[in-house]
Amino acid sequence: MGRNSIELRTYIKYLFLFIVAFASAQQTPNYVQYIFNKSGINPAASGVNINQKYNYTFGGNRQWIDFNNAPKQTFANFSYTIKPPRSYSYWQNIGGMVERDQSGNISNNGIYLSYTIHLLLRKNLVTSFGIFAGMREFYLSPGLIDPMDPIAKSGTFRTLVYPDLIPGMRLSSKKFFFDISARQVSINKQQDFKGNMLGGPSRLNPTFFVAYGRVFPVNDYMIMLPSIAVNMALVGVPAISPTLMFYYSNRFGFGASMRNASFISGIFQVRIFQNLSIGLSYSYSTNKVGFAARNSYEIMVGVVPMGLSDKNIRGRSVAKCPGLDF
Repeated sequence: MGRNSIELRTYIKYLFLFIVAFASAQQTPNYVQYIFNKSGINPAASGVNINQKYNYTFGGNRQWIDFNNAPKQTFANFSYTIKPPRSYSYWQNIGGMVERDQSGNISNNGIYLSYTIHLLLRKNLVTSFGIFAGMREFYLSPGLIDPMDPIAKSGTFRTLVYPDLIPGMRLSSKKFFFDISARQVSINKQQDFKGNMLGGPSRLNPTFFVAYGRVFPVNDYMIMLPSIAVNMALVGVPAISPTLMFYYSNRFGFGASMRNASFISGIFQVRIFQNLSIGLSYSYSTNKVGFAARNSYEIMVGVVPMGLSDKNIRGRSVAKCPGLDF
């Protein structure tokens, strides 16, 4: 292993530990298949494969489905990769994303445009910087509120907050990826510029997403991808999600994930057409909430997610991971 590789791994390790030590909890979307939906969580991961001209992913999850008005999340993102005419020392990506996060009687909808630039630092090492820029609408469902509740008498059921900025950075090669992104850095209240807010004063904490994963070849047809993601705000307990995935013959993937002591998840992904893949996960609640509602589901559809390529395995070539290719 070269000196540069050792220094890079040491840098990532200490940066990861620093962020975990000083930030915690989360108020933002949290997906089991964060590798599949990498470009929806971190704008810097959008268009990381220079040979993939169009990128799109959509899906959602349903948490604790046995509860009425349980948390629901849906999203869709798309982008277009701009290749330079001659030099491949850099390339760009533009796109957009819409998402909806609903929990109980409060929902928020976001719509964003994105821009990403990818810089080739040296052979097989790319650093990427991206940003989502848009707005969020916070919505209160009147039919789910007690008419005697003071918030029902306020008459304010919607607030539009902008600009909502989501910056991100990604460092990747054919063997590993390292992601950092942040939400709620430009907005901190469910309050518009006219002073209208939902209920009393409430604060939106800046939330950080950090992830690291590394590819290991198992044999000529299979790769193993262990990874870990941490979703955390400045106050609270971080959501830590270690995940282990296996991808076979560029056709399907399977694995498992955990989130703190709250969920154990099974994941299955399959490429159903040349460039179209689908991912499914089932999560089983292991905390006290599980006594009332055990089941959570997640589905995602996208163009060639990590590990599912349209390349054929020949000879002794090891199965590659296009999410780490460029």
